[in-house]
Amino acid sequence: MWQFHPYSLLLFLAFGFNLVLGLFVLKSFRLDLVKYLLILVFGSMMWTGFYGLDFVFISPDLHRSFISLLYIGVSLANLGMVLVSLEFTQNKHLLTKKFWVLLTIQPLSTLAVCVLDPIFKTLTLDTYLVNINGRIQWIQETNTGGFVVSYFFSFFWSAFVAYLLIKGIFVSKSTERRRYMLILFSYLFIWVTAILHKAGFRPLPGLNITSVMSTMQVILIFFAIGYYRMFDLVPLVRGEIVDELDEAVVILDFNHRIVDWNMAAEHLFQIASKNSTLLSHKYFFASAPGIISKLDHLSDKKTLTKWIWEKDGKYWEVTAKQIRDANRKKIGMVLVFRDSTEQRNLEKQMSNVNRELMVANGTKDRFLSIISHDLRGPLAGIKMLLKVLNEDMKKKEDALAGMTQSLVDATESVFSLLENLLEWSKLQRGEEQFRPHYYRLDNIVRECLELFVLSASSKGIHLEVDIPSHAMVFCDDRMIITVVRNLVSNALKFSHNNSQILIQATDVGGDWQVSVIDSGVGMSRAILDKLFKVGEVIKSTGTQGETGNGIGLLLCHEFVSVNGGILFADSDGVSGSRFVFTIPKKMKEEIIS
Repeated sequence: MWQFHPYSLLLFLAFGFNLVLGLFVLKSFRLDLVKYLLILVFGSMMWTGFYGLDFVFISPDLHRSFISLLYIGVSLANLGMVLVSLEFTQNKHLLTKKFWVLLTIQPLSTLAVCVLDPIFKTLTLDTYLVNINGRIQWIQETNTGGFVVSYFFSFFWSAFVAYLLIKGIFVSKSTERRRYMLILFSYLFIWVTAILHKAGFRPLPGLNITSVMSTMQVILIFFAIGYYRMFDLVPLVRGEIVDELDEAVVILDFNHRIVDWNMAAEHLFQIASKNSTLLSHKYFFASAPGIISKLDHLSDKKTLTKWIWEKDGKYWEVTAKQIRDANRKKIGMVLVFRDSTEQRNLEKQMSNVNRELMVANGTKDRFLSIISHDLRGPLAGIKMLLKVLNEDMKKKEDALAGMTQSLVDATESVFSLLENLLEWSKLQRGEEQFRPHYYRLDNIVRECLELFVLSASSKGIHLEVDIPSHAMVFCDDRMIITVVRNLVSNALKFSHNNSQILIQATDVGGDWQVSVIDSGVGMSRAILDKLFKVGEVIKSTGTQGETGNGIGLLLCHEFVSVNGGILFADSDGVSGSRFVFTIPKKMKEEIIS
């Protein structure tokens, strides 16, 4: 039976408001806040719509169905309200799997009560028709199940939402605080109406206006969220993008007060709450004094400023962009912090690789220079001497002896050069293995000097050794023999006839310091600066025309470094040279212990 009822008009008007608001926000459906708001709107539509039908169309067959759908709408509206409050108060992180299970208890319980009601009367104990002011309407007595799913669960979730809103009021800035208070007021409004109805205070006789208050709640929430905060898509999308950025973003006003920031900035600067809003930048950046100093000295003339900020071993590229109004007046600033640690590490690696390539190219060029000049010259001399020797076999013996000696000298020069090149090549390819042991230093030196007995005697040079017999070193003897051999060979090459070469060792704590001292021609400062540097061209001539190229000293430097020592040279450029290198006495672990 159809009838006209004024309360149905009020309910359908509330239904229409819900429908319009739902269609209005539907355009922004992809936002979580809109999805949750639509759940609230849909629940309120079911609540007011089926309640209104129950007044307009009196049908004993459909009454219980209308009431069941009405209660399902109540549970959906309550679910939507909880989700909207969680999203709006920035507590979305609470939506864990366990929390979702709790949220679904009321809708599922309501559905179960409604389905079982025709059989067990779990929703309403009794329903009957009454005539009030000449109009027929239903009166029902709520069962315990209906009371629990509608009042008890709703009160539980309402208390939880009230806690979130009250907490948000205390930690938010003034503009958001007013929105929180408006939502809290709407919640109290609907509950006051429901409690007064249960207590018997009813503005419309026999009618429950709580459903109309739910629509008022939806409207208040809509305006509480705010048109420009939620439904202007461009600021919304920009806000979503900024929040999802890996870069930290901080917004300041023209007085350097903090206006807003994203989650990345919250983690970077360890900000625990929103109480920092509108406070000085010195409070927000308290853990980063370098940022404070930089902001205090920024030029207002520069619209964009960039610099590198270091924190906890990480590097951040900071971009400060000044925001100006239409009159070019500064109204604020945006700071963006981008983690550039990986990029800087890659740049360092590239720099190291480039440096290694330059060294390798220098080594290659050095080798090409040596091979093309130093190696070709002695071999050409050997070829010429052999040719002359072959033609003048019948000439005088002393002339033949002189040529033979020159041939021997040239051969020794080539042999020494080739030996150094071979050792250097093995070292550069990583084929030279380091096998350290304990050795007597004087034994290593004397073994080397046996190679130079004839060369020294031919120039009348005396080789003197001043090394204590107890001098023990921890090294690779093959490498140190090569070092001593090259240094003594150079000393012989550049020493005057009938002079002396001293090889001595001095105890300097954890190392033995070995010195090879000659009284020959010496070296200029320019040559000293080029020693031990790959790519530098060194040309020198000994006292009897011997040639030097510096490759042996590079090899010595590498071998000494591998053995944990240092190599350096000194000369006054007149009265000889001194080459010094160190060798550790013990293994590094033993020295530490």
